[in-house]
Amino acid sequence: MSKPAVFVSYSHRDREWKDRLVHHLEVLEREGRLEVWEDNRIPASADWRAEIEGAIARAQVAVLLVSVDFLRSVFIRTKEVPEFLARRNAEGLHVLPVIIQPCAWEQVEALASIQARPRDGKSLAEFRQRSRAERELVEISREILRLAEASSPVSQTTAPGPSPTAIPRQLPSPPADFVGRDQDLAELRRAIRKGGATICGLQGQGGVGKTAIALVLAHEMAKDYPDGQIFLDLQGVSEMPLSAADAMAHVARSFYPEATLPEGGRLAEAYRDALAEKRALLVMDNASGPDQVVPLVPPTECAFLVTSRQRFTLPGLAVRDLELLPEKDARNLLLAIAPRIGGRAGEIAQLCGYLPFALRIAAGTLVERPDISVEVYQKRLGGEKEKAAIGEKVLGLGLSLLSDVLERRYRHLAVFAGDFDAPAAGAVWGLGEDEVDEALGTLVRGSLLEGKDGRYRLHDLARAFAASRLMGEEKEQMELRHAEHYRSVLWEAKRLYLEGNEHILAGLALFDREWHQIAAGQAWAADKLQERESAALLASEYPHAGVYVLSLRLPPWQRIAWLKAGREGARRANDRAAEGRHLGNLGLAYADLGETQRAIETYEQHLAIAREVGDHLGEGTTLGNLGNAYADLGETRRAIEIYEQRLTIAREICDRRGEGNAFGCLGVAYKNLGETRRAIEFYA
Repeated sequence: MSKPAVFVSYSHRDREWKDRLVHHLEVLEREGRLEVWEDNRIPASADWRAEIEGAIARAQVAVLLVSVDFLRSVFIRTKEVPEFLARRNAEGLHVLPVIIQPCAWEQVEALASIQARPRDGKSLAEFRQRSRAERELVEISREILRLAEASSPVSQTTAPGPSPTAIPRQLPSPPADFVGRDQDLAELRRAIRKGGATICGLQGQGGVGKTAIALVLAHEMAKDYPDGQIFLDLQGVSEMPLSAADAMAHVARSFYPEATLPEGGRLAEAYRDALAEKRALLVMDNASGPDQVVPLVPPTECAFLVTSRQRFTLPGLAVRDLELLPEKDARNLLLAIAPRIGGRAGEIAQLCGYLPFALRIAAGTLVERPDISVEVYQKRLGGEKEKAAIGEKVLGLGLSLLSDVLERRYRHLAVFAGDFDAPAAGAVWGLGEDEVDEALGTLVRGSLLEGKDGRYRLHDLARAFAASRLMGEEKEQMELRHAEHYRSVLWEAKRLYLEGNEHILAGLALFDREWHQIAAGQAWAADKLQERESAALLASEYPHAGVYVLSLRLPPWQRIAWLKAGREGARRANDRAAEGRHLGNLGLAYADLGETQRAIETYEQHLAIAREVGDHLGEGTTLGNLGNAYADLGETRRAIEIYEQRLTIAREICDRRGEGNAFGCLGVAYKNLGETRRAIEFYA
């Protein structure tokens, strides 16, 4: 069964109180004792009411943060309380009302037959000292845990996807309509040397079919490389090409998904170690050039296939320049997809420039639009501006035959750098599942979009063409939706990680699968945070949503960049608590880099904010980290003073985990001073 789940109902005017309560509940969440649902994890395109009703259905405890604004909320008064919560309350859901502002609880009782006694006496808002309010929140957190553990979960959470396997099998299937290229394949097969280094390069213009032939060859070779087959799109012609370090990390984690990888030269060592004594096949698609490829050359037992638009040479690289399809193969490809083309295949192939990318779109359009005769299509294609590139001619005609709505949705897909899934498309389009499936299916059948195994992508040429038509406010809106969706994906990775056990791998696998899109979403938010309030909020939320997986997946310098953007976003949003959290994590990143003095300065900034906003949990945690920093500097007596402050706060707010941590740190400190008996007391 899943962990007990907690649903928090509140007015958005009371967001500060919700955040403070959730901050305390996160301690229990980290210990694997609770799961806390927050509405900021709802994707932008999702049905808000359905998401909330589903969260209530999974919960064992519902906390109501009751205030005047809560009672005025139309949705809370008309749906959430009388329908969703009252029904689940009758089924055994524990409802815990917490009055955070003086108001009449009877007004809530009048909305529905909820049997619950509110925490009353003094509302939280009446506490003059924030420390007293924090102690009250600790008691509320304890009561939530008691209620949650008193009942078994009413339903299973959605099972995560399969954990990554020890032997990675990442090769996509080649196109089902692949034809010809017999001479190219024969030359490449001859270049493959069994028992030695196998390095093959497929080079040629965009759309000529490099990836397709590489996949055909890779599937033929797979049986000779049983220790794993890796496929990675290096995004060489995108705005954000993968670095060699990113590619090495992908390969290493494909074999060791739980590994925390080093940086620099040590990462290259980890890459080679992951492949050592393995017969593995690596397909690196869409390379930008030799600088991206040279560090990735594997040990001699492995095979290495590279595709690129750029022409370059490397020692031992067997290069094959792919030309346009021979006329016969081009005709056969058209007829394999759309047999009704018949005797006009030669003319249409010529108009498509014998380019496989254009041929597939032309044939796909005729399959998707049986109402258009082959003769009319040929005439219209021949009438396109000759100055346009072949790909643009065929794409432009294909899009002109779509409805205005579908053409608009197509250009919106230009926000995706790399592959994506249907929920991501739905988030950008603002559509439900059925409409998304229909739209994606139409585009795939027309060969305007590549789709396989639930993942979709625009060919590089198609994405560039779509991007040229996406501008201004429309572009900004799609980029915002994209960034909001992948913030939600990051939250889901965090949720899975906190489930523990096999769910940790599922969370990391989700992060790895969507990393390129997550990085693009965060980069957009960081770039726009000075211009848009929504971007500032996202820039602040990204590091918090990924706080655990980022510490495992990103090197300290990259975490620092995210956290600095997060801190600035929190400042722009006037969210002091979030600003403090980012400073605390920034200190940890500086500590990981060995910049201890910089870490101390940052921790002290976090302490000032934590004390200002009454965040005693954050204050205690950062005191512990500050003590560790002074211990690293050899200032053990200073560290002990700080650990003692950490211990005092942990006891005051009943943070047993923090109390134990402080005792352990004090034990280590006294041991380092040679006061062994004193150390034993703390260890005990």
